[in-house]
Amino acid sequence: MILAAWERIAKLSIAMEPSPDNVRSALAQFGVRQQKIVSGLFGAMIQNPSRVRDREWISEQLTEMAVAAGEFEADSSTDAVQALQDFLQGNAAEMLNASFLLFQRVALDLEHKATSGFTFDEAMRNGLEYFPPK
Repeated sequence: MILAAWERIAKLSIAMEPSPDNVRSALAQFGVRQQKIVSGLFGAMIQNPSRVRDREWISEQLTEMAVAAGEFEADSSTDAVQALQDFLQGNAAEMLNASFLLFQRVALDLEHKATSGFTFDEAMRNGLEYFPPK
């Protein structure tokens, strides 16, 4: 499920240069939980840029970020797992798309620092500027 969404989204997102408005629009559609997941996934992508095209890794990261964002309470662990799966099935494609767009936009924004380098904090700060104000 997540792997299929990743493959489709990765091809589309990486093939285009997202404008700042495209990125803001993609992020504006999310509630707080999805924004937490996208920002966490974006952070993982910054820390591991060589793994961004690794479908299995990105799927694992998305799942980990969804679990960390929480709010999958249920009467049993089986119900909680089902709630998580349902959430990911309904939201994975959009969150992956937004994460890839954000990752690529920040890379474009910081391209001028490619030779001298930039820190994780600089990249995160730049990326968080695209999220809607709280």
